[in-house]
Amino acid sequence: MNETMRDRLRSIPVFANVGTTAFTEKDLPENPVPRIAEWIFSAEAAGQAEPHAMSICTVSADGVPSSRVLLVKDIDEDALYFATPADSRKGLEIAAGPRVAAHFYWPAVGRQVRVVGVAVDQGRAASESDFAERGRGSRLSAHLHRPGPLPGRQAALDEFERLGELHPDEVPCPPSWTLYALSPTEVEFWEASTDRVHHRVVYRRDAAGAPWRHELLWP
Repeated sequence: MNETMRDRLRSIPVFANVGTTAFTEKDLPENPVPRIAEWIFSAEAAGQAEPHAMSICTVSADGVPSSRVLLVKDIDEDALYFATPADSRKGLEIAAGPRVAAHFYWPAVGRQVRVVGVAVDQGRAASESDFAERGRGSRLSAHLHRPGPLPGRQAALDEFERLGELHPDEVPCPPSWTLYALSPTEVEFWEASTDRVHHRVVYRRDAAGAPWRHELLWP
């Protein structure tokens, strides 16, 4: 019998790297946001590549969702921070409807975190400071962003070279470059178990700054 696509997919190992680092209810913090950072660094220590990468999902005015992966720039007691051009699809959708969803997945440790909240523009000073911390190549490539189709890959490479010559030293921050704070109203921690009796805890609050409530969820 020929191997089908279903057979091939079902043969891929699942939860192969589940460890023994299960969290317990007695260890749950009052504020879940800093714990997200702890899980990022724990995944890094376990060998997870780019553990600070998260997917961000926004929704268009007509209800069509779109998601993409970007990097978390900072995490404090209240928010997670990420940056993107304000005139990108996600930036425009955030401007129209700031409620977003984010997701981390770390297969190296069998963990994931789901976040729902509101994304808020942090202003020009914070955005320019974030841009200045990027590597030179990243700063130059940020200037490649523009609406409309790309006529060909070479056009982007030529423009990147032109920008490098135009800005041999400092690379100015594009006017649309924006740092956002994602203030969560819901955070779910998920930890895998080989028997599929997964461990799930969800935190919720009514608005940013409000007290957190948490409860266990069925696997």
